[in-house]
Amino acid sequence: MKIKYFLQLITLFFILFVGANFSAQANIGENRARTWAQGKGEEILQILTSQDTEAKYNKLDQILTQDADLDYIAKFIMGKYWRLMTVEQQENYRQLFDRYIHAVYKSYPLDLQQGDVTFQIDKIISNASDTEVLCTIFIKNLEKVVDEKSAGGIKVIFRLVENGGKIQLRDLKIGESSLLLSFRNRFYKMIHEDSDDEIEWFLEDFATMIDDLEEKNEKMYSEP
Repeated sequence: MKIKYFLQLITLFFILFVGANFSAQANIGENRARTWAQGKGEEILQILTSQDTEAKYNKLDQILTQDADLDYIAKFIMGKYWRLMTVEQQENYRQLFDRYIHAVYKSYPLDLQQGDVTFQIDKIISNASDTEVLCTIFIKNLEKVVDEKSAGGIKVIFRLVENGGKIQLRDLKIGESSLLLSFRNRFYKMIHEDSDDEIEWFLEDFATMIDDLEEKNEKMYSEP
């Protein structure tokens, strides 16, 4: 498994893209930002190291359903194509996207042991538009994913805002790569190159891809 995809998996459930609106407040404060990041990181790693597969994925599903603004994520990823959709196409896409985001993370085994993945908070930076939490993620005893670049830890930046009295994550960056923009680029390619900018063709292909992914997941987790 390539290191960037592994890191996307272990950070996927930090992605609570609910703060990307103009009413969000950037001034969270260093102590609150640090406490939020430390607590959220420990919670996610605790879930990921659970050996009860069914309970693990149930908890991860709950985080996606309750804590992630999938409406915003889905619209942002579609970008310019969202405005080209009819109301019916938008609703169809939203339902498909919910299935897709759940199926994606389940397509990779998340069999981590305690201590395989740890993290530290390096610095808090307050900006005019958000608060950045600079972290380092360390991967241990995972020969298949560790390489020379990851041996000293992977630098990750979490961009936080406060919205309605709640700290929320606007985006994260691994190195120079924004995870949200990475998803958008992937979808743009699917629409433009694979579907010739035809939304209906894209939706049909998207549905088929999700069906195949869900079927593969079901077979993988049903095998002894």
